[in-house]
Amino acid sequence: MFIGCVILESLSDVRPLHGLSHFVERVAEMPDDPDAKVWHVRWYQLDQAELASRLEGLASAMKPQWYAHFWQDDDLRVILAGRAFQLSVSDRTTWEPMLSYGDTVGIARNWTERIPTVLPEYVANSLRNVKRI
Repeated sequence: MFIGCVILESLSDVRPLHGLSHFVERVAEMPDDPDAKVWHVRWYQLDQAELASRLEGLASAMKPQWYAHFWQDDDLRVILAGRAFQLSVSDRTTWEPMLSYGDTVGIARNWTERIPTVLPEYVANSLRNVKRI
């Protein structure tokens, strides 16, 4: 199972998420963000086939300067505006095409170089209460 998050404000169109159920959402105030003062961070659990079927739509809907990500063990999927990438968590050399592309869509490297692959505590706690698919 892949686990990942999408910030609703990162999408120009939420239709790529239709039919998916998130297992936890956190609403965060972001007073310093010029694009969105509030973020709705939704966490999803998807099997590989479901994720694969959603990547193109998510990439098409992703706004520049934003990203979403999903991972399972060492397999990391990062979605940027117009493109999705399959990376290895442990092999940072696989990240270079994504980092370079991120530069072209305006994502500061302080975001793309540190994509988290450890669940925040509130997400891990929620996941314990959710039946795994």
